[in-house]
Amino acid sequence: MKTTVALCLALALPAASTAARSAAVDPCIQTGETPVHLRAADGASVYGVEVGTGTTAVVLGHQYLSDHCEFMPLARELAASGFRALAIDFRDYGQSSGGNPSRLDLDVAAAVARLRADGATRVELVGASMGGTAVLVAAARIWPAVAGVVSLSGPTYFRGLNAVKAVGNSHVPVRFVVSRDDRQFAADATYLMKAAAAKDKAIFRLSGGGHGSAMLAVPAAKAFVLGFLAR
Repeated sequence: MKTTVALCLALALPAASTAARSAAVDPCIQTGETPVHLRAADGASVYGVEVGTGTTAVVLGHQYLSDHCEFMPLARELAASGFRALAIDFRDYGQSSGGNPSRLDLDVAAAVARLRADGATRVELVGASMGGTAVLVAAARIWPAVAGVVSLSGPTYFRGLNAVKAVGNSHVPVRFVVSRDDRQFAADATYLMKAAAAKDKAIFRLSGGGHGSAMLAVPAAKAFVLGFLAR
């Protein structure tokens, strides 16, 4: 059953005092960026930072043992190119907590709801490693559907999230990025690419063993991702 984004209650913009407190404990936020506090459908508290304006938006989901800071450089680059970006802390990471530990997809859905409430009419998803699995699962469940999804080294399964089933049931345009020497993750990306039901799908394989968001340091990989988001 699809998760209706409308059921993921994104809280209103925080008051100035709340924003100041968030900035004080967030070493990655900069002036002009907005700390947001969301409530996922199962009650999890989800923290993130929103950057930029516009009607095309991107949710950014970090990898294991990381947080939203991982994606803030990309969020700012996207904002400079006219996108609205929201980098989140998944539940039990950074400033997010609560809810079912396996339902990272609900955190993504809450972020999509927030961006749509802020005026985004086109939303895309990017996730690294476990975040890649989360965005693939979320893309298969969110309705109205998102415009595209990118998995950077996302495994086929992560703590109850089944990306194989998700891509098999989803027609959302999808891109996979993986390093050839990142062994199991490379095999997983190839498998997911073949299993994906979407007609618009592609995979980019890098040489070496880079993993997750670190692959975006390779110009060709970043160009592949940015070109897809801007299509």
